[in-house]
Amino acid sequence: MCVLINSLTLGGAEKIAITLSEEYKKNGIDVVFVCLEKDDFYKMSDGEKVLYLSSQTGTGESAFKKLFYLLVFAMRLKRLVERENISVVQSHLYRANYVNILAKLLGSKHKAQIVNHGIVSRYEGESLTGKASLLLIRKLYTRADQVIVNSRGMMADLRRKGNFRNDMCVINNPFDVSEIARLKEEVLEEHEFVFDGSKTYLITVGRLERVKRIPDIISAIGRLNELDCGAELIILGDGSEKKNILRFIDELGLKDKIHVLGRVSNPFKYISKADILISASEYEGFSNVIVEGLASGTAVISTDCESGPREILAPGSDVIGRLRPGEMEYAAFGVLVPVGDSKTMAKAIGELLYDTVRLRHYSENGLKRARQFDKALIKKEYLRNIASLMEK
Repeated sequence: MCVLINSLTLGGAEKIAITLSEEYKKNGIDVVFVCLEKDDFYKMSDGEKVLYLSSQTGTGESAFKKLFYLLVFAMRLKRLVERENISVVQSHLYRANYVNILAKLLGSKHKAQIVNHGIVSRYEGESLTGKASLLLIRKLYTRADQVIVNSRGMMADLRRKGNFRNDMCVINNPFDVSEIARLKEEVLEEHEFVFDGSKTYLITVGRLERVKRIPDIISAIGRLNELDCGAELIILGDGSEKKNILRFIDELGLKDKIHVLGRVSNPFKYISKADILISASEYEGFSNVIVEGLASGTAVISTDCESGPREILAPGSDVIGRLRPGEMEYAAFGVLVPVGDSKTMAKAIGELLYDTVRLRHYSENGLKRARQFDKALIKKEYLRNIASLMEK
């Protein structure tokens, strides 16, 4: 089989694709790992070979060029499938999914299994690029042999956007919980960061893009600072909004309270030492960082965005319902707050830091929840779906 993704740049889907590829190999499946472009942050374990359909990086390229290259990539994938005698192509992320299906439409004989990692409604209200993406999803996704989504909320969102009669199912993302337990114990060197035992630390991890709404967390820190709460924030990650984030920190006079540390190879040794992990996203697919926070033994506060956070922190609750401004929910495995409500976020942070019993409960109970997403369990669901696909 083939595992196909845009690239191995920093991101949750990239990490998931690598994890699944490794698990397939452990189960005796021959895997060809393929990227559309060469923009590597992650590395395959044990020096496993990666094939690239181009030498492009995917950065700084026009939307028109990316659209045109979908056909180019599809032709190259078709030839690769024929040459390597590949029976199933499992693709991750939108462009790789388009390429997977287009290759079939161009005559490739493989089964196309697509894994969707984001909500489709993100493209509503966008420019021509967003409209083109919605059109491609409606026209191409219905031609896939199997569609896998990472959350129930994502499934509901996708079904609202098209008449899907495909074989569709929800499989949550897999995590190497034991590896996270090992990585969080690695020594944090003094030149990396020094945690002051007399201080309280919050942490947020991810791409520094608008959708992550990092300024909302910064605003919450500002409110806590006014109340003399004393909490400091660590920001791990990089992205197009970094300059704006640094400017905003400076405007609020919080340079001594907020530490922007950029990309790090092992975020878990930072997460495990923080008191609370914060996720302020406007929308998510599944929200890997929340599970990683739980697996690191750190309490989590997240926005009640579509989709993912509610399903992780409040399993069994209504995935469609959303908190309104001013509302706050102490869920089974973390705290949920409304999107874009920095005032309520600051209140949630302050209350949780003050309530040390609840804070300890979330920290200790989170690992139990994280184990439900362990790769040993999740891979079985993927393997069952691959087997069923091959029987058709």
